[in-house]
Amino acid sequence: MAGQDLRAKTRETLLLEGEMEHLQQQNLTLNERCVSISKENSNLHMDMSGVMVKAQTEQETFSTYREKMETHRAAVLHAASETKAQKELESKREMVQTLKLKKEELRKDLENPYGNTVQTEKREIDALKEKCFVMRKITEEKKEKLDQELELQEGLRKDIEIYNKRFDAIIRRLHCQMSRAQAVWREHPVPAAVKKTPFVNEMGFAKVPSGRRSCSSIV
Repeated sequence: MAGQDLRAKTRETLLLEGEMEHLQQQNLTLNERCVSISKENSNLHMDMSGVMVKAQTEQETFSTYREKMETHRAAVLHAASETKAQKELESKREMVQTLKLKKEELRKDLENPYGNTVQTEKREIDALKEKCFVMRKITEEKKEKLDQELELQEGLRKDIEIYNKRFDAIIRRLHCQMSRAQAVWREHPVPAAVKKTPFVNEMGFAKVPSGRRSCSSIV
């Protein structure tokens, strides 16, 4: 029994030793992996530091490049504005030169009696003279017609005045005749037999049959 127990314990001891060796091997492997991971971490830290330094350097380089580009852009815009102003100045100079040439041509043309400008002005003046002549003729014709109309109106006015005077004289004469007849009638009344005559009115005057009265009888 004691031998069996010893063998059993020996076997257990061997198993435990095997497990211990296995655990030690695993521990060594884990230690090696930890060392490798630590080295990798250190390398990564170093790489990250390098990357950060590089990034900072590149940022500074980019900032410097950006400042240079801004300066260049400002210079380009300034040059463009100067170029535009120069072009406008050249354009205005050309315009002034063209105007001077036209002025000189116009002066020579005006000095020439057979120049285009003088001839054009003459034609315009002739056209205006012709127009004035036509308007003057039309005005004279209208004035002549107006004078004729005024003469006609003056003649009508005089005729009307003559007729008015004649009518006034006729009316005055009729009033006088009427007054004299009334006085005669009051002094010498008409007999009753005469009053009944169909050709005598109430005042004793002879009646003129209808349709036979004439202007001479009125006058």
